[in-house]
This record gives sequence, structure tokens and C-alpha cells, in this order.
Amino acid sequence: MQVKTLIELLRQFDPNAEVHLSIAMPGRVIATRDQIRVADYGGGPELNAALDPRQFHLCVGCGMGQILSDRRADSTPPPIRGAGRLPADVDLGDYETEKIAAKVRDFFNYHRRPDRPLNDPEFDYANWIAPRTKSGVYNEHIAAILSEKLLKD
Repeated sequence: MQVKTLIELLRQFDPNAEVHLSIAMPGRVIATRDQIRVADYGGGPELNAALDPRQFHLCVGCGMGQILSDRRADSTPPPIRGAGRLPADVDLGDYETEKIAAKVRDFFNYHRRPDRPLNDPEFDYANWIAPRTKSGVYNEHIAAILSEKLLKD
């Protein structure tokens, strides 16, 4: 895209509006970022946004063949509490801070994906009530967990 095209597209918006960058993989949004930087590495302007590395799994020192062959054919995946299996990553919405977003992710993983590591394993996710998103509503996945908890209590 040329700079003039980007400028023309942005002119249709309020100059004081927030700009968000959405990073998407086929079939779902991975992340949205408010902090966007413009850089020039010699080839023209480049828009940059840092992704949250906790959303990705990195395997260092081994190839995919080693990862796939190490799993026994008769092994069964760990049980997931709650509704059926979910996609590899679930959009849990935008929150006021990265710290709150990380707690919400942990809350979700605690209730739906107990096999996933938690950022703060000492925190009491069983009794914590996750907050609403920036838009003031509960994320659908978080709302389902809270509803189950309230019905159980």
C-alpha cells in the first residue's frame, strides 16, 4: 500500500479517533493493539505493533517431526472442563490493561483449559470474578464461565 492511499483512507475518520491494529490469522483474530509505531528501515514507512508472546508456542531446538513423533498414539488429551473443545486461541476481548487481560486469560484457562500454564498460578481464579471488557460487556466465553459458577453456587 502506498502512503497516499493510507492517508486517503484515514481521512474519512475523525482525526482524534483511536487507531487499532488487528493481527489476523486465517479464521480468527489473534490480537488487537493500540500501540502502533511508524518506522523507516530504508525502504519506506513501516507500521509496527508488538504482539503478546504468551499467545504463541515456541519450540526451540527441535523440528516438527520430533514434536509429533514424541506423542504416543494411544495417549489421550487431558480433559477440558466445561463445554466441548475450543479453538487453539479464543478472543477474550479488550481490557483496560495488559495485566487485567492476562488475569482474564488465566481465568479462562483455569476453567476451560486446565492443562495450560498460568501466568499467576498462586491467584485464586476459582473465586475471582473477571471484569467486563473495555466496551462494558462481558466477553461471551467469560460470561459462560461466570454463569456456570453462579448456577453452581
